[in-house]
Amino acid sequence: MSTFLRRTFFQCAAVSIGGAFRNAFAQPTPSERVYLVGDGLSLSAADYAGLLAQIAGKSEFRRDSYLHGGAVEELETRMARELGKERALFLSTGTLANQLAVRVLAGERRKVLVQHESHLYRDEGDCAQLLSGLNLVPLGPGRATLGNDEVIKAVEDAAGPPYPAPVGAISIESPVRRTMGQAFEFEELKKVCAYARSKGIGTHLDGARVFLASPYTGVKPSEYAALFDTVYISLYKYFNAPYGAILAGPAALMTRVEQLRHQFGAQIYQGWESAAVAAHYLDGFGERIQKAVRNGETLIRLLENSGRFKVERVPSGTNLCRIQLGDGRPLDDLGERLRQAGVVMGVEKGATKSILQINETINRRSPEEIAAAFVKAVA
Repeated sequence: MSTFLRRTFFQCAAVSIGGAFRNAFAQPTPSERVYLVGDGLSLSAADYAGLLAQIAGKSEFRRDSYLHGGAVEELETRMARELGKERALFLSTGTLANQLAVRVLAGERRKVLVQHESHLYRDEGDCAQLLSGLNLVPLGPGRATLGNDEVIKAVEDAAGPPYPAPVGAISIESPVRRTMGQAFEFEELKKVCAYARSKGIGTHLDGARVFLASPYTGVKPSEYAALFDTVYISLYKYFNAPYGAILAGPAALMTRVEQLRHQFGAQIYQGWESAAVAAHYLDGFGERIQKAVRNGETLIRLLENSGRFKVERVPSGTNLCRIQLGDGRPLDDLGERLRQAGVVMGVEKGATKSILQINETINRRSPEEIAAAFVKAVA
């Protein structure tokens, strides 16, 4: 090879390799950024403003007034249909939805069975106890699934001598965030709900993430909801609304919840901003999250096959798993290097493990490209 050709070859090779390296770590556009944290799209304030302007500019758009009519009523009607319930009601928060559900279900029987790791018991500031006078009885510490036998025992103990205090409601969360997104085992869930129904005990599903979990469990949201009297769905976690919740159930119960909504100071002037955004992302969500789950499984397989990473799944898990380096070293600067490549994942300094969370943003780039960014970040 002549001197000229050798020089030209190495110059071209250097340009090619350098360009690939720069492209791998170039700051991507917002539409290309992958967030392996959170359940949704991590919309910015500007994203919200633009989307709301787009929605409100449509000729058919109508806003609500004190949560009546307009976009709120349209979302309520649609969610009731999706969940197979008589009526759905818009509420400002999931905390309020859970509390009001168990309050109306329990009635005069103030004892409510809950999972020890549930949001209602661990993360809602004892609101059901303080504001509704309920006695929450936690079962199954460290687990998502309660066995029907332990539920039966708790119900019988409560109703037994010498001072009976019967159970009025059972609240079940699935999936459970405090157990790394584990879903309640569906066959056991059917047993628990059937037993509760036979005893006249009300049942509530904290299904904040049930639409997100459906591709992992193979159970439709309506199939979950059919087992329960009431069901709560989050609007902000993966339907990307700025706030809000849906509580669905029998019309008579929802009328009572509507009265309580006002009494608890949640009869806000308008909720169209949240309802309209949630309805926008509800369109086609099932197909998009199915694709995200497939891409997530491919990404996990590629990371494991690279030999650089180990991925830890949990039994009956959904969209959460733990990731660590193959040799167990601290992750250190992995988070910052991934961020430079347009992949956002929460990494604590000195930690040897981090949580990898699958959501719709994984569809923005191929699993192969995302896996390559991980490998380069530790190279």
